[in-house]
Amino acid sequence: MEKKLSWDDIPSLDGLGMDWDYKPETALDKRAFVRITKEEISQLYEDREILVKLATAKKNYDGHLLDISAGGIALSLPVLLEENLPVKVGFFLGTTRIISKGIVRHIDQSGNQYKTGIKFIDLANDSFEYIAGLHAANVLLRAR
Repeated sequence: MEKKLSWDDIPSLDGLGMDWDYKPETALDKRAFVRITKEEISQLYEDREILVKLATAKKNYDGHLLDISAGGIALSLPVLLEENLPVKVGFFLGTTRIISKGIVRHIDQSGNQYKTGIKFIDLANDSFEYIAGLHAANVLLRAR
């Protein structure tokens, strides 16, 4: 009786590295969610800028969306906020209103503006699914 062959009986192809375990090497590979840039958002919604309202315990601010994922957003703000500061954010994507608690995770200064990364906290499930679906919508738009 002939021995049944398996995939493990086939040797690796030299130079192609088929027998390796993938390990992400960049921060992008480690992201839990795909980010959508403001340019991609503007194509989906035909808006050049998405205004974001941000509230802290002390004051409210207006910012502009730089990118978004189901895990959080990056904003351009005119003020420097503290890392780990609890905030609330609200904005519209088309006619869909998104409101969430958040926490400031990182800040980078660019001129007189601050790129502020905010992690969503307790984002409503329907908002989570809507934002997560933006990547698929963007891929379909580019495929046309």
